[in-house]
Amino acid sequence: MLEQRKNSFLGSGILFLCALIWGFAFIPQSMALDTIGYVAFNCLRFVQAALILALVIIVWRPIAKKLGKPVVGWNKDSIIGGALAGVALFVATNLQQYGLAYTTVGKASFITAMYIVFVPLLGLLMGKKPTIICCYAILLAIVGFFMLCSTGDLSVGIGDALLLVCAVLLAMQICFIDLYCANADPLKLTFVQFFVCALLGVPAMALTEFPTIAQIHDSMFSLFYLGVISAGIGFTLQTIGQKHSDPAIATLIMSLESIVGILAGTLILKEHHTILQLSGCLVVFIAVFLAQLTFPQKMLTFDRSAFALTEKIRSGWL
Repeated sequence: MLEQRKNSFLGSGILFLCALIWGFAFIPQSMALDTIGYVAFNCLRFVQAALILALVIIVWRPIAKKLGKPVVGWNKDSIIGGALAGVALFVATNLQQYGLAYTTVGKASFITAMYIVFVPLLGLLMGKKPTIICCYAILLAIVGFFMLCSTGDLSVGIGDALLLVCAVLLAMQICFIDLYCANADPLKLTFVQFFVCALLGVPAMALTEFPTIAQIHDSMFSLFYLGVISAGIGFTLQTIGQKHSDPAIATLIMSLESIVGILAGTLILKEHHTILQLSGCLVVFIAVFLAQLTFPQKMLTFDRSAFALTEKIRSGWL
């Protein structure tokens, strides 16, 4: 019992470190806007993230064999699932980076966190009925979003709108991962996801601009933080932390990422928000927390038949 409590305390501490890492990640993202194009920035950060995951996969394989743990190979699910998630993540992160130029870090952290609320909404398309708690969370998120974006009227700025679309795409990314992760190695699936993001960034840079050596040099801190610390180390710590934590506690701790984001923006970037906007942050935080109450224990468990053409025709979708 004592050992279990120690592990739970350790897991909670690791997850809190994750919340700090991901909350502060909005700062270097915002800083990179002044030094490098958003497409080039995201491409380079995912190159680093893919390399980190590749190293972890190589190191973990012999360790897993010694421990007698099964290792799933590069199967179809890891490739297809990672590719679909990678496309969604690529578009989402570029919209997020572009949107940051037109809004504050604090607002961005809360609007992005709304992806948790959109997951049950996307589940409706798969025939999954959201719980009553999720319905309340969705309503609260809508109210909180307009409070958060308020500038004295009901208009929504372009940056906030782009971040909202980013949140929807992040929810899609989660759905793709949940659909394919049962039969795939999570490390390999995540590697494919990062690799696809980096690969798509090359032709995207050709349409915009390739970064110069000076731009890369000036963005080194942001690239290192987002690629190595946030993606590489953060992903690994999350896996370890959730393994040793109670799901409800993990939910609460991971929700603190948005709180860290607005505090970082206020303290480091000297951002200011109105009382109404801060109230909107609180409402969104409550909505995100409510939506996550059942999320860590059992995600959406999508039925693969919902994606089959014959099932769509039979159900009248096509």
